[in-house]
Amino acid sequence: MIMTRELPLHFDPPFVEKAVFLAEHERPSQRGLEKLRNRVYQVADPDRREKLFAALYLSWFERLGLGQIIRRALNEQTLLHPLIANCYIVCATQASQEGAELFVAPDGASAAPRRTLRVLLRPESLLNAPSALAFLRHELFHIADMLDPAFGYEPALPKTDGGPSYDKLIVDRYRVLWDTAIAGRMVRRGWLPAAVRHRQLEDFRLAFVMLPEAAEACFARFFDGEQPSHKELAAFAFDPRGAAGEPATPSSAHARCPLCKFPTHAFEPAAEHLAAEIIAAIARDFAHWRPAQGLCVQCADLYRTRQLSLAAASALPGWNHSSVR
Repeated sequence: MIMTRELPLHFDPPFVEKAVFLAEHERPSQRGLEKLRNRVYQVADPDRREKLFAALYLSWFERLGLGQIIRRALNEQTLLHPLIANCYIVCATQASQEGAELFVAPDGASAAPRRTLRVLLRPESLLNAPSALAFLRHELFHIADMLDPAFGYEPALPKTDGGPSYDKLIVDRYRVLWDTAIAGRMVRRGWLPAAVRHRQLEDFRLAFVMLPEAAEACFARFFDGEQPSHKELAAFAFDPRGAAGEPATPSSAHARCPLCKFPTHAFEPAAEHLAAEIIAAIARDFAHWRPAQGLCVQCADLYRTRQLSLAAASALPGWNHSSVR
């Protein structure tokens, strides 16, 4: 076990071994491990040999300074130290797996929950220290927010009546907002270059395309502001136009179609100008719908196609109108 100033830090042996292997080949002047490794291979007892290998790689992990970036990022977030029981650094196999996770379990010995932090990282990431430090700072900012009572974190967002696809859309919006707020704080601390603002603004515009005019002002609210709250992020994710002070019109991009309930960028331009028989068909299926509410192009096309099919069928001999809905 390796200790930070306050937070118990544990490195997964496979992570340590691979990081040392990579660093050893990146830094020829630091070679010399092979001779020591051969001595351990000569130990007959497998359990003792495994322990000796773990100790050998850990000593070289320290000698090569591979844990310094991780300790630095952890020590910068002092809020974490008294609130987390242990931190584990675990080997990730691909970039998409990298990140930080917080696990909370009841502690039988006290009323306080027992929190464990797990950081998944590829060993090769340590070879690019600036990039690894920026990544760890970003991930640990998420964890610090989650543990800060002022943030008021909730582990799940409320479900919507739009179904799983719309729920995922809300989560994606929330993620972009949170990342925006963290990026802004990192820039002000000098942890990220100012150029990050432009890249983050592009992500914000993609997530909130329904705010073409207000996007930059809304972005600045999160990027330039102090730590937001979970409640504030969630409110904006669920109702961007309302949070931006704009009326939520049915034809706005990313609003939900009142028929299929899916978010859409493409609403029927003028639902009130649909053919009378199409409006009547929609009204039969959706008794509370009115043309002023609008509908997405896909639903309008379905009803247009349906009416064309009915018209064609009516020309057939023996067609019975009452048999078709």
